[in-house]
Amino acid sequence: MKNARLAVKLGVAQILIIVIGALTLAITAFSLAPGLFSVHLAHTGEDSPVVRMHAREAFVTSLSLALVFAGVTSLLAAGLVSWLFVRRVAKPIEQLAEAADAVAAHRHPRAIPTGGFTSELRRLNESFARMSEDLELSEQRRTNLLADLAHELRTPLATLIAYVDGLEDGVVPIGSEAWNTLRSQLARMHRLVSDLKEASAADERTLDMDFHPVDVRAVAQTAVAIFRARCEIETKELRIVEPTTSLFAKADSQRLQQVLVNLLDNACRHTPNGGEIEVRLSEHGTNVVIEVSDSGHGIPADQLDAIFQRFYRLDPSRQTESGGSGLGLTIARAIISRHGGTIQAQSPGRLKGSSFTIRIPTART
Repeated sequence: MKNARLAVKLGVAQILIIVIGALTLAITAFSLAPGLFSVHLAHTGEDSPVVRMHAREAFVTSLSLALVFAGVTSLLAAGLVSWLFVRRVAKPIEQLAEAADAVAAHRHPRAIPTGGFTSELRRLNESFARMSEDLELSEQRRTNLLADLAHELRTPLATLIAYVDGLEDGVVPIGSEAWNTLRSQLARMHRLVSDLKEASAADERTLDMDFHPVDVRAVAQTAVAIFRARCEIETKELRIVEPTTSLFAKADSQRLQQVLVNLLDNACRHTPNGGEIEVRLSEHGTNVVIEVSDSGHGIPADQLDAIFQRFYRLDPSRQTESGGSGLGLTIARAIISRHGGTIQAQSPGRLKGSSFTIRIPTART
């Protein structure tokens, strides 16, 4: 019985219960019924010992036959019911155990039971199915992340190795150009690792957040001020369109500013000199709306959602030395999601500019 299947154990337990119940009934009946019968027979006034003996024997025989018939019938009926019950209970549990073994062995389970004989089993099956899907998705994300990370690190590492070998062999002269190249590649790797850590924290919802009523106008004005000089040097017009009244939202001001800085940095990098960048603030219903638009390269319609994926680039063949890590929009979406809001990209198409719209709930003060 130690290694017996659950169905066998439940079946044996049910049979034992039925047998014990039948024996208890028989012992009780034969202990009490004949004596009670004799007492009631005596009350009828019958005083013939022969009649009493035959009557008692007839009663005991009838009782024995009735108990045997009832016991066999009950045993068969209870056995059938128990078999059906055990099958309904044990089979999904065994399937669930096999699925759990498959997940533990990093294999996709062949089948996860659905439904169940009881509400508890249904909840267990549904919870396990969700857990299995989450684990599979996490494993896929981990695999993709490692592949993307290896790809992103390949270029700066190759540059560093080439320059170190060149310096060692005397092919590359020791000077400011070499040191600047080495520093830029190290800075690129540092930025990548830092952004990756933050993106992972955002995915796992462990990114530090400090929510309180924030004036979104002040946050946007600070973000625009950061890029004002850069846009003037690159002859790009940067403007902010805002209402005269304050716009309050329950937010983390530093994280919200991080999102706006990322969007403005993307807009500056993808907008040619002489182009336009606009930050527009408004309030619609219960949401504060922030729109960052530009007259830059634009985004194809089929990539408007894909750009929020880790390391996604509109042009995979182009390595942007001065560009971002490819994680900025991933982090931005996670931050806005933690605010209970949404961020969406819109674009008429290539070379027609793009815009990013953020919606977060207002906070009345």
